[in-house]
Amino acid sequence: MHWPAHTVCGVRSGRLTGERRSTVTISGNSRAARAIRRGYSLRILLVVIAIIAAVLAILLPAVQRAREDARRMQCMGHLKGLILAVHNFHDMFGQLPSAMGGTVGVANQGRLSGLVDLLPMNEQSALYEVIQRGNVTGGISPGGVVPWDKTYPPWQVRQELLECPTADYPHNGFQPTNYAFCIGDVAADIHQLPKLRGAFAPGLNGRFKEITDGLSNTIAFAEIGTAQQRAVPGQYVVDLPDNILTDPAIALRTLHSNQRDYRSDTALSQRGRGYHWADGAAGPGLVNTILPPNSPSCAVGGKEAVDGIYSAGSYHPAGLNVAFCDGSVMRITSDVDCGDSTATPPTAQDYADQKLASPFGIWGALGSINGGEEIFEDLH
Repeated sequence: MHWPAHTVCGVRSGRLTGERRSTVTISGNSRAARAIRRGYSLRILLVVIAIIAAVLAILLPAVQRAREDARRMQCMGHLKGLILAVHNFHDMFGQLPSAMGGTVGVANQGRLSGLVDLLPMNEQSALYEVIQRGNVTGGISPGGVVPWDKTYPPWQVRQELLECPTADYPHNGFQPTNYAFCIGDVAADIHQLPKLRGAFAPGLNGRFKEITDGLSNTIAFAEIGTAQQRAVPGQYVVDLPDNILTDPAIALRTLHSNQRDYRSDTALSQRGRGYHWADGAAGPGLVNTILPPNSPSCAVGGKEAVDGIYSAGSYHPAGLNVAFCDGSVMRITSDVDCGDSTATPPTAQDYADQKLASPFGIWGALGSINGGEEIFEDLH
């Protein structure tokens, strides 16, 4: 039987039309499905990113704290090594090293830090012998040259024991220190004191038996920063008038409003605090316990070996580490009791023949060797 051509064509046409419709429908559903899947994938990705961000926000501060805790512990370890060297020195010589000494005249001008004398106790005997021997043919006297001479090879030897891992070091050709001798709560006649107020002083050699306040209550070393632009812990203001010696609170006026830097209109030292481990002058290498930790430091009428307020400081958050004369090390917070910052620091005449309590609270008491102050046990 022969079907009509148009009927066959109609059927075929109908089939083709249906097939096309079916194909179009399937194709549309596929694109929609893919779009839905892409939408779900994007939302899932965003959720995952948000979760990761939240986890990082929680973990990063903890990681940073852990790293800082590790750096602080390493810093404490350095201080323990340093105070152990002091004990070994005392055992060997029956006295403590001078905070600043050396040879006068054309050699090192009496500016060498007591850290130089401690070199043999820090496994640096060979370096110490080179310094003490000098080089007559080379024009170098025994005891070495001035500590700011970059051409002298011994001054280029890095002392890792003297470096805090939290501090960044300026690339100025010198090898820094982050630990300074504590001279107590004195601000005047720092380099010519006739009698110790703290455990150390330029030109004076104390003994442990003179520390009647107790070795565990007397600071030997405190942290200082190294120069980082105008940051307070590593710098100090120079050429200030001497009224700061009777009212230390004047030093606080040098602070920027952010309380971390010095004001832009203040003149700062050329090299900063702790610029070189061999320089024992007040600006680079001494600390007095007058203003709170991380307060400004100010030199009076000069730049380095002059009187002034020389505060302890560090780049650890909210405090610093100190080493006590008994060999212990602890963290002191920036809000430690510092008494009256407007009080006049004691002079050598004031404490010459008597026990004199520090006017600068617990912080000042920890700096003096025989003030007779009562130190609360919970401080330790």
